[in-house]
Order: sequence, then C-alpha cells, then structure tokens
Amino acid sequence: MFRFEGLPVVIKRIVFFAAILVVALLQNTQGLLPTVFGARFFPLIPLVIAIGMCEGELSGLFYGMIAGCFWDVCSTAPDGFNGFFLSFTGCAAGLLVHFFMRNKLITQYCICAVATGLHSILYWLFTIYIPIGDTRFSALLGFYLPGAVITTALSFIIYKAVKYVSISLVEKETSV
Repeated sequence: MFRFEGLPVVIKRIVFFAAILVVALLQNTQGLLPTVFGARFFPLIPLVIAIGMCEGELSGLFYGMIAGCFWDVCSTAPDGFNGFFLSFTGCAAGLLVHFFMRNKLITQYCICAVATGLHSILYWLFTIYIPIGDTRFSALLGFYLPGAVITTALSFIIYKAVKYVSISLVEKETSV
C-alpha cells in the first residue's frame, strides 16, 4: 500500500513545499520584491527548475504543478498556463539532468535562460498580443524579457539553496 520514505525525505518535501509557498507569496504580492526599471524577478521558475534538477523529473513535475497553481491564482494568463508551463519545465529539467546533462550551476543557468525566455514570450503572446491585438513589442522588450534576464541572473541563489537542502536531507543507509 503506502511505504514510509523516512523522516529526512518527508522533511525535505515539507521544506520544498514551504519554499514554494513563500516564494509564490513574495512573487505575487506587489512591492515585496524589488523591481529594476519596472522589470520584475520571477523566482518560481528557477525554484522549480532547481527542484527538478536536484530531485528528479517526477518531483519537478509535482512541485511545478503546485507552483504553477499558486501563480495561476494571481495571474492574468489563461487558466492553467503557469501550471502547465512550470510542470513541463520542472519535468524537462529533471529529464535533461538525468539523461543528458550534469547537475551543475552552468546547466541551471542554461535551462533557466531558455525557460524564462520562453515563458516571457508565451506569456506576452497569450495575454497581450492575441487577446488585445497590440502589435507593439514595447511590453515584451521593456518588461517581460528584462524580467527573464533578471530571473536568470539571480537564479544561482535559489539553485544553491535547493541543492544544499537536497544534499543535507538525504536518508542515511544503515547496515544491519
């Protein structure tokens, strides 16, 4: 039926859930995170990528779904956009690290740059370009893409914290 994973694994899952909850509150509340020339930092994307890289594709998928649901509550994007995108991103990061890449900081930077750039372009496309018909690229070039650059530049802080939690809360094997 159910298998008890061990106390360190349970604590790690609780810590990751609490981190997603706190980061979602920080990101979705106006004025809590500083802005640079109007561009905002989106820390949920690198958090989900780091969890997917350190914990595997299923954890990345699950925590991406949770983070995306928290983001969708406050978002103007179509329902489920952030949930689907963060689930896909967390799972893809876990699969890339499992099969093709190493779990290093430069890998996290590359995945984060692609994911935040793609999220910014798709978010702009689905919330401004298609519904409103605004063909100017000022919102994309002045807000969304600079936000992607800031998110990628500051993502190492989140990656190091997630990697530390992932390494420090490993269940020790006992020999009998």
